[in-house]
Formats: sequence, structure tokens, C-alpha cells
Amino acid sequence: MASLAHSNSTRPFLSGQNLKFFVAGGVIALAVAYLVTMGLQGTTVYFLTVSELQAKGPAAQNQVYRVSGNLVPGTLAKDSSGLGIQFLIADPSSAPLPVVYRGGQVPDIIGDNIEIVAEGKLDAHGTFTANNVLAKCPSRLENAPPEEHDYSAVGS
Repeated sequence: MASLAHSNSTRPFLSGQNLKFFVAGGVIALAVAYLVTMGLQGTTVYFLTVSELQAKGPAAQNQVYRVSGNLVPGTLAKDSSGLGIQFLIADPSSAPLPVVYRGGQVPDIIGDNIEIVAEGKLDAHGTFTANNVLAKCPSRLENAPPEEHDYSAVGS
């Protein structure tokens, strides 16, 4: 009986079948990690201000970004085809960035000094070609004193 107990205790932990399970588990874990990493890289879009995008220089060309800035007054113009718009956006510390947007729904509230978020690519000429444009809705409570903020009316 002592020899039977002795033979079980000398058996290595990572022998045969146990080793196969650890190797298979490691391969599966690495495959899942790789797929998650590749999936996130494909959907990650950097959010920058106009000045941050311009500071990147030529390195920013042909990469997808979301750029935020205020629409420069008087620069909003429709294409002759009626399918797109052109405008300039800027932030307080940047030069205006020309934006071209074609073939999509234009936000109704787009106008002078409205904050715009454009998603797209910067071309070699310094024009941002957007495939999506969002306009921040100005809040009626934004400049109100704290006692006038009626948060209960928002959900009604």
C-alpha cells in the first residue's frame, strides 16, 4: 500500500493530459486577447480639438479623428448640388479648420458659434473631410444661476 501512495505522489503536475489543457487554455486566452485588441483598434477614434489636430501636423493626415470646435460665423455654405456643406471650425487658440461634409443629414441646429463635432480625415491640403457631423444643442440652463436649474422639468 505504501508503494501505491508513493507512485501517485511522484507523478509530475504538468504531465501528459494536464499539459495539454494548459497549452490549449493559453492558446485560447491569447486568441481572445488578440481579437479584442484588433476589434478595439478598428473602432477607436481619437477626439481632438482643432488646435490639437493642427499641432499634429502632417502626421494627422489620413487618420480618422473626431474634431471639436465652434462654427466660425458666416462660413456655413451649401454645395451647389445641395448634398453637402462647407464651413470653418475653430477653438480660441487655433486657426480655422475648413470642413467639407457631403451626402448626409445636416443637423437642424447648425449655425454660427454652435459647437460642432466632425468625424473624418484630414487631407494633404489641410481640409477635414467629414463623414459625420454633430452639433451640440445649446442648453437653456447653461448660463442660468444654480437656483433656476429646474431638473425635475427635464424628464416631463
